[in-house]
Amino acid sequence: TIPHIGWNALKFNGEKHPIFKYVNEGDHVYFVHSYAAMECRDSVSALTEYGALLTAAACRGNVCGTQFHPEKSGDVGERIIENFLRL
Repeated sequence: TIPHIGWNALKFNGEKHPIFKYVNEGDHVYFVHSYAAMECRDSVSALTEYGALLTAAACRGNVCGTQFHPEKSGDVGERIIENFLRL
């Protein structure tokens, strides 16, 4: 397990998925987990650095999962939720 608690910056993997519209690389989101998503390379849309490069979000089509908590991530998280609702 990887202790992963606190605010971490997003790094985008290629073209940004629509849920990240108006979200900039380097914007911070809030993580509260002690695990990391593995073996999802084809779907990774955002990463974060925490001792290693870790999956922050994986998306395929209109299905997305985030390792961070958008609802606890302030204005950035609010934008992500709004974008998700517009998919």
